[in-house]
Amino acid sequence: MNMRFLCKTHREHLLNEPTRAKAFWSVAFDTAQSFYDQCLWSEALPHIGCAFETSDIMLTSKVEDPRQTYELMSSSSVLLAYILLKVGQVDEARNVYWFTIKRLERELSEGNANYPELQHNLGFLYRCVESLIITYRPESGTAPICGDKTDISLH
Repeated sequence: MNMRFLCKTHREHLLNEPTRAKAFWSVAFDTAQSFYDQCLWSEALPHIGCAFETSDIMLTSKVEDPRQTYELMSSSSVLLAYILLKVGQVDEARNVYWFTIKRLERELSEGNANYPELQHNLGFLYRCVESLIITYRPESGTAPICGDKTDISLH
């Protein structure tokens, strides 16, 4: 997945001060949710993208409760994927799900989590990607939910 939403300055700030990441995540997620509720998909996209990237920083830094971080990452990925679908970026939405699944599975393989902690999140994400694959089968001719593709803007 090659989408980047956080600018270099914000990324470095969160990497250097990961204790601030949860507050940053919350503002970004809430802002995205507000735009989403108004059907302003392109405006919501950079904010949810920042929340998603921030959750990955939180997972890497290990400063928050891991179970809560798994939930924040899962929530961010679902909303990000859904907004990507709304702007016609089906492949990117699928990539978000797979990135998140692989990221959480890596936590398992590295011994940072046990399966019961991640079972709910991974099960839900697998169901989401399965639904996306069934709905957007190339041979089905199913069009994206919303027509035009949009450029990803940096925060």
